[in-house]
Amino acid sequence: MTEPVADEAVFSAQLNRKVMGAWLVVTLISTTLEAVSLIVGVGNIIDWILLIAFGSISAVIASHIFDKRAVLTVTSEGIHDRRISRNLIRWDDMVNHQMLVSGKIPTLGVWLSNAAEKKAGVYPWSIIYKNQYGPFGKTKGYRIWAHRTRAEGHEFTRAIQRFAPNRYD
Repeated sequence: MTEPVADEAVFSAQLNRKVMGAWLVVTLISTTLEAVSLIVGVGNIIDWILLIAFGSISAVIASHIFDKRAVLTVTSEGIHDRRISRNLIRWDDMVNHQMLVSGKIPTLGVWLSNAAEKKAGVYPWSIIYKNQYGPFGKTKGYRIWAHRTRAEGHEFTRAIQRFAPNRYD
């Protein structure tokens, strides 16, 4: 077997700008409609709140679209999903990890202790990626997937198979 080349030492994927662009168009249309209703004089306090909400969401989506950094990286040291945490989640810090398939989308289930969660810098808003509590007591489970990135699901699966340590050695 040949040694992997330097390019194979890391799996990384950027956000899918087409999908995020579609979401940006929707939020910009909503923002425009709210602004028009306020300019015409039909709007009230709820329209001001919606204008601020849609404008904020549009700004966040636009910042993600123009960010060229990889959002998902898998290496032999661990996995980093910028949608979930600030830092790398090391394979050794995981209580367990397991490939799961829901529909056609492969996901990596990752269970972390509270200390590992703090070490990785898991964001409070990553609750949308949260699974149920893990099978090992009070661990928290997160799902990491290549959804809405430029990578295909099978590429993500191969990267996990290549880099994740076998827990049953």
